[in-house]
Amino acid sequence: DISHFRRLTLEEVQKIEVLANQAVLRNIPVGTAWLPRNEAESRYGFRLYQGGAVPGKEIRVVRAGDWDVEACAGTHLKNTGEIGFIKITHSERVQDGVERLTYSIGIPAVKAVQENERLLVKLSETLNAPLEKLDKTVEKLARELKEANAERRKLIKELAERESTGLGTRTTEETEEMNGIKLVKRDFMDSIDVDRMVETASEIIKKDEATVTVFYGSDGKNARIMVMAGKAALKKGVNAGTIAREASGMIGGGGGGKPNFAQGGGTQIDKLPEAVVKAEETLRKQLKA
Repeated sequence: DISHFRRLTLEEVQKIEVLANQAVLRNIPVGTAWLPRNEAESRYGFRLYQGGAVPGKEIRVVRAGDWDVEACAGTHLKNTGEIGFIKITHSERVQDGVERLTYSIGIPAVKAVQENERLLVKLSETLNAPLEKLDKTVEKLARELKEANAERRKLIKELAERESTGLGTRTTEETEEMNGIKLVKRDFMDSIDVDRMVETASEIIKKDEATVTVFYGSDGKNARIMVMAGKAALKKGVNAGTIAREASGMIGGGGGGKPNFAQGGGTQIDKLPEAVVKAEETLRKQLKA
């Protein structure tokens, strides 16, 4: 653990690593001596207590040449060269003003570097890019993924706007009035795309706040239920979190969320119709309460 006013950057960690290995390569002699506390403090100052204060009128001082000195009663090497290669493997902030460095030495340090190299080579082969161009390749892929996600969100929103318009004119099997609240159900068939469900539900509720949507679907392996409630529905006691939790239990899963938005899922896709019925029943109870 070291004291530092902010998080260490990668460059700073690497500089520390280089300094540590330079000390190893210098093969600095490590010696010990018992000194009166006053004399030790006068000679070396309070850097003696980097690892914490030690008791006694006399203290054992461990000194690594002109590199470092500390009061310590532990066992030590005869010189820094015996340590071997040092590799910092992790850094974290354990509390305000304190950074913790985790490191390996010797053969374990070599293995840590080899593992990093193995991961880089594997990534290079997967992306079909040479190691020296790997960073640029990853940056390009990240940029393309960001653009693709933005386009996907745009298309989902456009699709949701069309679907929400269509839902308003569908049969009573999909739209039902309950105590002044409109329930809109929608089977997304072979899709469990929550983003699409959320966008469609948002468009519907934007047009009528006295609406509750129960959307559901299955991809053949998993079933998904999404519930959303408008502000007017919330004022009447509707809780989407409770509805999603009760319905998800019917398909062997779990769910929950906030009063205005919740979702859940399970693997018992054959029970999805029963889950929708459970959602309706739960909504009715909430509106009667």
